[in-house]
Amino acid sequence: MRYIIAFVFFLSLCGFGQEQSADNHRTFTYTFFPESTLVSLFTADAHAHRTEAENILFTKNIRASMGTMFPLFDLELFHTSLQASIGASVHFELHPVGQAQIVTNDYYIDFLTLDIPVRDHLYARWVVGHTSHHFSDNWYERMKLTTSIRYSRDYMKLFAVYERDRNSQLYLGADYAYTFTIVRRIERPWIFQTGGNVSLMKFGSSVLYTAADCKIHQEAGFAATSTIQFGVMFPMQPGHFLRLSLQYRTGLDERGQFFPEHRSFSVFALSFE
Repeated sequence: MRYIIAFVFFLSLCGFGQEQSADNHRTFTYTFFPESTLVSLFTADAHAHRTEAENILFTKNIRASMGTMFPLFDLELFHTSLQASIGASVHFELHPVGQAQIVTNDYYIDFLTLDIPVRDHLYARWVVGHTSHHFSDNWYERMKLTTSIRYSRDYMKLFAVYERDRNSQLYLGADYAYTFTIVRRIERPWIFQTGGNVSLMKFGSSVLYTAADCKIHQEAGFAATSTIQFGVMFPMQPGHFLRLSLQYRTGLDERGQFFPEHRSFSVFALSFE
């Protein structure tokens, strides 16, 4: 993080705005805090940095997250452009009946995300970040349902993203954990991920869409976690929108404290991006 702060401070010393060298073929321009990110959040990714509430259907249980992506600056150097962002979110599950009402807290932080346009509608995305997963209290252990473990990952991600608009996106990439702990240090670092979304129908400024996401986890013998989603997107202020959706998720439970259990469930979700 200190390298990011130092780099931003260096740019600020140069002055806000635009600089052009004496050689007209070489330009250097930058903009601090652009209004929106170049690449949208992955719609059906359960751990994207968004604010969301999900009701697990036919139960009173709630899955929720609080988070956001924050673009730091756009940069163009020698006719090559990129955008740098940071993002963070906390994901938790609530069971309002019983003693352990807030079950888990899973934290994700992307220290740096770089989005680089490759050609029309095609981007390369590089991410470096950290996640750790915890029980919110010790009720599960006191009731002898399970025992808490140490779960954390320091990771780098690389994606190819094709995006025409907010509801026309395909992505394919890999997540490499350079430090990965499940109780002890393990050497199964890869998660492969693909998915996308597509609009089905437009009515006014709103969009009916469908989306899907699939992750394949090396640490669980290449078990998959898959999500399919149908919903409606409502635009709000520029760069932000509301989604109402139905989702079905099945496969490896991504809550690290429950590794390597599997689960399947459907949710009704309300999210803000």
